[in-house]
Amino acid sequence: MRFPEFIEKLPQGDIPMPGSQAFILQAEKHQVAFLRLEKDIAVPEHAHAAQWEVPLEGPAEVKIGGEVKVYGAGQPFYVGKGVPHSGKVKAPYAAILIFDTPDRYKMKK
Repeated sequence: MRFPEFIEKLPQGDIPMPGSQAFILQAEKHQVAFLRLEKDIAVPEHAHAAQWEVPLEGPAEVKIGGEVKVYGAGQPFYVGKGVPHSGKVKAPYAAILIFDTPDRYKMKK
């Protein structure tokens, strides 16, 4: 999935996943990532600030606090602050992620 041109002109985040791109909209207390994955990935269990994710394309199998669900396009999910979560994502995948922290991802240099 291609994002609109004005989104793809945003700074890119340094995402530690092969075949990924994230365009970052930075706010004072939050961060929004427009994520695109071109390879299947497995995300190991981790925790961070609260996250709300809206898949736009492709399925994501997400384990949140021990419960596994599959989310498709238009099926948002929420991960609370400090809640362990992991996932498996099938490419192509695109999503909008909103974090309750301004520094979830660093910017590419």
